Amino acid sequence: MKRYAVLLGAALTTSSALAADIATIDWSKVPAATVTLFYPGQASYEWIHSAEHKKGGAKGIKDGKNCLECHEDEEADIGNKLAAGKRLEPTPIAGKDGTKKLTIQAAYDKERIYLKASWPTSLKEAGAFHDYKALKDGKWVTYGSNRTNTDVKAGKAKVSYEDRFNVLLGDGKGVPEFNNLGCWVTCHNSMRDMPNAPTQAQVEAHPMLGKDGMKRTDIRKYLPATRSATDEAGGWDKVKPKAELDVLMGKGAFLDLWQARAYRSLPVGKADDSHVFQYRNFDSGKKPFDSNWDGAKKQPKFMFDPAKNGGRVALTEAQFRDPKAPKLSDSNSVPFDPAKVKDSDVLPGFILNTKTEGSADDLDAKGTWADGMWTMYVWRKLDTGNKDDVALVAGQTYPIGLAVHDDNVTTRFHHVSFPLTLGVGTDKGDIKAVELK
Repeated sequence: MKRYAVLLGAALTTSSALAADIATIDWSKVPAATVTLFYPGQASYEWIHSAEHKKGGAKGIKDGKNCLECHEDEEADIGNKLAAGKRLEPTPIAGKDGTKKLTIQAAYDKERIYLKASWPTSLKEAGAFHDYKALKDGKWVTYGSNRTNTDVKAGKAKVSYEDRFNVLLGDGKGVPEFNNLGCWVTCHNSMRDMPNAPTQAQVEAHPMLGKDGMKRTDIRKYLPATRSATDEAGGWDKVKPKAELDVLMGKGAFLDLWQARAYRSLPVGKADDSHVFQYRNFDSGKKPFDSNWDGAKKQPKFMFDPAKNGGRVALTEAQFRDPKAPKLSDSNSVPFDPAKVKDSDVLPGFILNTKTEGSADDLDAKGTWADGMWTMYVWRKLDTGNKDDVALVAGQTYPIGLAVHDDNVTTRFHHVSFPLTLGVGTDKGDIKAVELK
């Protein structure tokens, strides 16, 4: 049996009081729901409100209908058409699956919520790697990246990216549209890899999002309520003043985003805890990973500590996508020294943090890949006490959206669910979290 255990234990993880709890759950006694995820292409918030949305969908959306009222059991038909490039997909990926069957289970106790997700992968190996840089002729270049990366498509770099399990969660009140539209409330025509994505220069010139504000270089998920207006282009630049945003955030007008990342979080026993508001923001504190790229100097920030890496400061090309190769982390690295590297040396594009802090530390996770199947677990406190997290209460039902990134892709090239509900200790909900005794 081919098996790849992503949770690396003491090599990269710190001890966790929660880790023993997840291992003791008898999942055979927890009901499982099967969710059909489908490929969405460039379908966006703006598109579903447009005249192109068939079956009177735009009117139904305006009237507050849930997507499933019109599209129940149509996931395969929609996903297969879009994956094949028959509509809403100008750059189809050869062989891309139109759908994925995700098995999801949920449980809770007095303190925590636990999720278990499993799905079959498109490839015959785990996507448990990410970006890599290599020194070629004295210059650091992209060595490995996702399948839609420009260098990869041109044959200048190798395929390499992480798989991940994603959860988008609302409280049912702060973002009312999420209840009916699911993740489409966060997806817009002006995001990266979408029809009207702005250039890096345009984003950097924006007073709030750019160089003088949040220092972003592209546009990612955001909520319509954070814009003064949305239009066919997506309205990315029409961000409301900070005072208005602060009021919205204070009212809970955001969505919780959990991402169990096969490379950037699972090896340190964590999931990436973020939230969608005026941008896709990381929760406050120290997250499980950081970029290892110094854009100003055009070189890595860190390299391996040779005392902890067999005398080497970098990986060899032979170690590319080798599950046994070391991962760069805060426990085995030193500041980058250009005098210590040589041509063809390879370094990871991200560095892992074994000690997470603050709200970014809320989500514990682990995962294994075996015989073509991912199984990932995510768990956290029902109520973390942090303002950038959705608090959960037994007896209540919450809107939820699920997605997986698979086959070395990122951004919109994933598989998503229609709007669903999570019931915590109630018979209501598409996914029912049962109480552990």
